[in-house]
Order: sequence, then C-alpha cells, then structure tokens
Amino acid sequence: MAATLLRLLMTTRAAPRYSSRSLPLAAFVPGISKRADRPTTAPTRPTAVDLDALATHDDFRYGVDLFNHGFPWEAHEAWEPLWFAAPRERPERALLQGLIHAAAAVVKAKAGANDAARGLADSACTYLSRTTTAILDVPAFIATLTAWAEDPGRPAPPIILVSPTPPREPV
Repeated sequence: MAATLLRLLMTTRAAPRYSSRSLPLAAFVPGISKRADRPTTAPTRPTAVDLDALATHDDFRYGVDLFNHGFPWEAHEAWEPLWFAAPRERPERALLQGLIHAAAAVVKAKAGANDAARGLADSACTYLSRTTTAILDVPAFIATLTAWAEDPGRPAPPIILVSPTPPREPV
C-alpha cells in the first residue's frame, strides 16, 4: 500500500487546491530570479496561532498551494510567520519546520544545488518525523520527499492534506 501511495503522490499532475488565493505569476529562486521578481510584501507575523486548527488556517493552506504548484520560496514565506508564532513544545512547530525545510530543498533544487537540496530534504524528514498530526499523512510525505531527494531534478512531491475541510476552488 505504501508503494502504491508513493507512486500516486509522485505522479499526480494537478495537486488539489486548499486556498482560494491566487498563485503568483512567477516563482522566485534566489540567485536566479531578478531581485524585482521577489515578493515585496512581507508576510504579517501573527502574535498567536491556533495550532489545533492549523489545517483550516488560510495562511497554512495557501503555503501548501504554493508548494504544490511550484512556488516553494513563497510557500516558505507563508509558513514562516506561523512557525515563529508556534510554541516550541507543540508538535505542529516541528511540522512547520519540516515543511519549511522541504520548501528550501525544492528552492535549492531549482537553483541546481542538488547536494544542498538532498541535505535540506533529509533535515525536513527529521523534523517531520518528530511530529504527530492529523493534518497530513506524515510518513507518506516523508517517503515521497525521501524518494524525490534521490533525484531532485524531478518535480517535488505534493503535500496532500488530510482534513475535514475540502479543497477549495481557486479564484
């Protein structure tokens, strides 16, 4: 079953959408993109996050959309304020740290730094393995991310949320 899920996740073309926000026109890749292509609006940093409801948090869901649709830098930017607001002892903090490292791995792969991408994917898996959550199937994502890291030139595996809130149609 795990091998079937892994194959399915690695070959899925269109990942579901979880937010109604529009995707950027172009992905920013440090060292490759022009500075003008970098998102100019800094994300707002929440003072507190209801991490028990992270699966329904729009910034979290938008980060998943960004990651799944080829905008890893922007996904990291969406998740980082949530990570800053997360209490250190909560398992969701490790989840956010792992997803941020996964996004950084994909950014490095897009820049052609495959060894750095592999190292960040390994780090992402370490953080993700420290979390228990019903938000996503962590073992399945770790498996797909590990398989991706063997050849980071391929498209990154999608993040598939397991939540009571259905995917949303983009605007």
